[in-house]
Amino acid sequence: MKSGCSFAKRTAVISLLLGCSSHVSNGLITGPNSRTRSLTHGISSSSSPFDSKTTTSLASSKDSDDDLYSFGAEVVPEGQRPVNEYLDMKQAPLFGWGSNEVGLEGLLIRLGIVYAVIFLLIGFPIAGATYTQDGYLLQKIAAANVGTIGFEVALLVRIYSGWGYVGDRLKCKNIEYEETGWYDGNIEPKTEAELKRDKFLYQSDVQPAVDRLKLLTLGAAALFVASCVGLNTANTIKPTFQSYDPRVLNRVQEDVDFANAAARATNGRPTYCDNRYYLALANGGQGC
Repeated sequence: MKSGCSFAKRTAVISLLLGCSSHVSNGLITGPNSRTRSLTHGISSSSSPFDSKTTTSLASSKDSDDDLYSFGAEVVPEGQRPVNEYLDMKQAPLFGWGSNEVGLEGLLIRLGIVYAVIFLLIGFPIAGATYTQDGYLLQKIAAANVGTIGFEVALLVRIYSGWGYVGDRLKCKNIEYEETGWYDGNIEPKTEAELKRDKFLYQSDVQPAVDRLKLLTLGAAALFVASCVGLNTANTIKPTFQSYDPRVLNRVQEDVDFANAAARATNGRPTYCDNRYYLALANGGQGC
């Protein structure tokens, strides 16, 4: 009997100890006020700020303009907010040429590279197909110059129009936007803070770019007019012989001196040698 009571007591004591240890261990591991949890939380919190700061610093260095994206005009789609349009335009391959980061010198270098590429690969070959006779190098250069400068004028007009559009959007007191399409346009007034921000961006970044592009566009247009005058002058100095002009053909038949002059103008080569259409009709031509 005594041994049975002793065994029962021992069993009760063991059960009580196991329950207390389980309760204490649960408290140490999962309890809100336990030292172990605080220590574990302290370790994790001591390491997490490092990761957080690293991530934040990387994000801020990579996306330094995100604050502008998230500032104001929440009802307007992000792509139609004036500030976002300005930031997108700065990152565009072509419109970015007008930014203050590129500057006047950088823009002139890019335009010079474009001029050289267009002149050599497109302008001069086309001019060579136009002036096929020998002795018209000046005319070829002048014609290629006209086409190349005309392309640059169109390029500058396109860049200028984009920056002018964004400048107008920044200066405007209201934001015109489309919710889903052209048929549901709406207007959202800017807050006072947005007006100040947009005005600052326009005066500091956009207006200098617009003025710079306007000056260059006018200068390129003046060069285009001057190049056209130069081409006309070059053609006047040494005009091309219009072999297929009906008046020339009739006079060649009637005037021997004029026929000899026409032969000298073509260097003794058949006139169809300079015309791809008549050259094809002549099965490649003889004497060309």
